[in-house]
Amino acid sequence: MTDTTLKYVSDKLKKLPDNLIEEVENYIDFLQYKHSQVSNEIPQWHKDEVLKRIAINEKPLDAFEMIDNLDS
Repeated sequence: MTDTTLKYVSDKLKKLPDNLIEEVENYIDFLQYKHSQVSNEIPQWHKDEVLKRIAINEKPLDAFEMIDNLDS
């Protein structure tokens, strides 16, 4: 973002009434959240691994059994 753009936006914000500043802030928070969701997409390798495990259709490992086997 250029300095000119930042100044333009800042000038517009200064002209808004106080009660609208909170709405602008909430919208900025929403945009940040929305962007973070896009950048946190599940990688393809992870999806492939889950599909592979579904296709194998084996019983999931029981964590407590694994712990018991380690103790033996």
